[in-house]
Amino acid sequence: MPRVIMASDTISAKEGMAYMTIDGTVHEFAELIKFNARLDYIKADVKGVGKRMKGVKVVGAEGTGDMEFYYHRPEMRQLALEYVKSGKQPILDVQVVNADMTSRAGKQTVLIKNLVPDGALLASLDGDSDDVLKDETDFDFEDFDFLDQFNTIND
Repeated sequence: MPRVIMASDTISAKEGMAYMTIDGTVHEFAELIKFNARLDYIKADVKGVGKRMKGVKVVGAEGTGDMEFYYHRPEMRQLALEYVKSGKQPILDVQVVNADMTSRAGKQTVLIKNLVPDGALLASLDGDSDDVLKDETDFDFEDFDFLDQFNTIND
């Protein structure tokens, strides 16, 4: 009999929390609206005489992502200021917890290490907007680890 996914076991995108660590200080990242971190494999082509299909070999990996958060969060602007004034690289770690207690999958905690944002919004005004101010940036990261992983659901 084929396995059927139960709606209650899917993970709500809103259930969880994120924390950022800068210079050893942990900050709850409650202002976070959206966070996505992705690992992309770097592949080399493998071709050979007598082969009609190209093969690929994974030769490395690259961590990239994007995040959006409410503008009043000061850390990104402070990292930008420190870089411009002293040359200190803007780097942080982000711990993301997915924890939808209605799912039998449980929770997952991922630590994104050595995250370097692409930039920082320094100032913003918009007299034509009925929205609140937000900041967003893409980023790269060097490493990651799973502190918790989702449970396998077997029916």
